[in-house]
Formats: sequence, structure tokens, C-alpha cells
Amino acid sequence: MDLSPRHRLILKALVEEFVADNRPVGSKTLSEKYEIGLSPATIRSSLSDLEDMGYVIARHTSGGRVPTERGYRFYVDSLVTLFELTLKEKQRIQEEYLRMQFQLDQVLRATSRVLASLSNQASVVLGPAKALDTLKHLELIHVNGGEILLILVMRSGKVFNRNFFIDNHISQENLYQVSRFLNSSLKGYDIFDILNSILPKLYYSQEVPEDFRELAGPLTKAISSQSYEEDNIYVDGLKNLIETFGHDRERLESLLQLIEDKNFLKEFFTEYVSQDGVYTIIGKDGDSQLGGVSIIATNYRMGEKRIGSLGIIGTQRMNYNKALPLLEFTSKLVSEMVTKLSR
Repeated sequence: MDLSPRHRLILKALVEEFVADNRPVGSKTLSEKYEIGLSPATIRSSLSDLEDMGYVIARHTSGGRVPTERGYRFYVDSLVTLFELTLKEKQRIQEEYLRMQFQLDQVLRATSRVLASLSNQASVVLGPAKALDTLKHLELIHVNGGEILLILVMRSGKVFNRNFFIDNHISQENLYQVSRFLNSSLKGYDIFDILNSILPKLYYSQEVPEDFRELAGPLTKAISSQSYEEDNIYVDGLKNLIETFGHDRERLESLLQLIEDKNFLKEFFTEYVSQDGVYTIIGKDGDSQLGGVSIIATNYRMGEKRIGSLGIIGTQRMNYNKALPLLEFTSKLVSEMVTKLSR
């Protein structure tokens, strides 16, 4: 059954009152605080209809109503009015990034911190798969005989090294020339593109330094054999959940256990890397473990490539009016920062 304009108006006011005050909402409160233009008796009748349809529930027979998951879902999909972030809030987010050195992991850590701070909920930021980390600098160093040390410095700030072997001795001066050539050709590209596209094309290029083709095969194997699987998820704001769910210890403990499960978070947020737009997952419509919880998620990009996701986790009575535009604005800002780092 679709909701009438009257039911929509009352449900919107009830959700926003409950988000603001965290108390069951009665007809008298709605009549006095909101410009609904209806008598308390008419509001009571409409609340009863909404309860019969599963959008609200009365915790006590004599008390007011609170939204159900279905009520929150309808509110977010059809009724929410998005607030514009204030200039002060936007400046606060931008200033947080200006403090950072230009390294990806610092940008993502700052993102989780600012999302938690401004939403008063918990935040999760999923970094790009390490194969999508972009190259900042490469160095080839002669060790002994045919042994060469490969050093990769990534935009995330990570440093990887791997020793590999070739049949012939190559002087350090020639290795410097190859290193300079590779830096000019590979800098700013991710590992996946380097291995699958750029190095194969360079191999058949006419203008390459002496010794490059002899190094190309062992070098490719050395890069591909490096383990890039490190922790790439950032969580902040757990104290906000403690304050929010303080009265409901059972639900708080369940949520904290869920957030501590990094495999669950990675699997959950990986789903939103490839999906454009801001998604709101309310309670069990996302997962059976999410009863009483809401998650807002979106992705961020490096250029046109979707590489990671970020989100807000908290109580269903979070301030969606603010949380949704906060996540959208932050996503765009992170995308700009990550794109600049890749160049």
C-alpha cells in the first residue's frame, strides 16, 4: 500500500523527531512542534494506520511510536531532505587533508577520522587493492654478479623490495639509465596496469635503454611475485557507537564484534567499489547481522577508475539529512585527492 500525502507528512515528522530526541513520538508532540495542520486526534488515527502498515511501532501501549526498519527505509528512499553542508563543515574536511603529507594511506586515514567526527557515528574506509596502488618511484640496484635489488616506492607510502637474478652482469650506471627510463614510463600507474599493459608494450618499443629487454622478464616476475596484500581498511568513531548504543549493551557488543571482523567489512564494502551513487542499507535488508544498524556507503575514484569505498555505520536513528550529503561531498574530495596523487 502506497502512503498518502498525510501519512508521508506524519512519518517524515516522526522520524526526524525521533532522530533528534531519541524518545517515542506522540501525536501531541507532532501537532505542537511541526506544521502539519492536523489535529492530535487525526494524527493519532494516521499513526495507527502507519503502525498497521509496519512503518512505526509502539514500544508501550500508552507511549508514542518509533520508526521500524521499514519506516526508515521509506524515509530514506522517499522523504529525506538533504541538508547542504555548511561552509565551516566543508572547510573542516578540507583542512584535515591539508595537514597530510601526500600519501594515500594518510588521506584515507584522515577520511575515516573526519567522517566519524562529523557524523557522530563510526566510519569505514576501504583502501584500493594493493595492485591498484600507484607507483611513485622505482630503483634498480646492483647487488652482486647477476643479482639486482628492485625497490618500489608507492604513492600510498608503502615501500616494497625484491631481489631477482639475471644471467649477465649489468653495471650500476646502466641500471641507473633503465631506472630513469622506467620511472618516466611507469610513474603514476598502478601495479595492475604496469604488469598487464605498460611493460609488455615497452618490451616491443624501439627506443629503450641498453639492457632493458634482458631485465624486462625477471623484472616483471619480481614485481608480480611481490605480496601486496596488506591491511587496507580504516575504521574510526567506535567511541561514538558506545555513546549512541550505551543503553543497549547487547546490540552495542554485537555491532562492535561485527566491526572488528575485518573480513566482513572488506567483503561488505568491496561490493560498493564498483557501484556509483550513495547507498543506504537499513538493518536486515543488508544482512541478518545488521539488525538495528544502518550503513551508508559509496565509492571513490582515481581518475575514472573506481578503486575504493567509504561509509558510515551507526544507529538507524542517525541524521540521514546530514550523513548522506557528508558522504557524497567527502567521496568527491577523496577522489580529487587520490587522482592528484596518481599523477
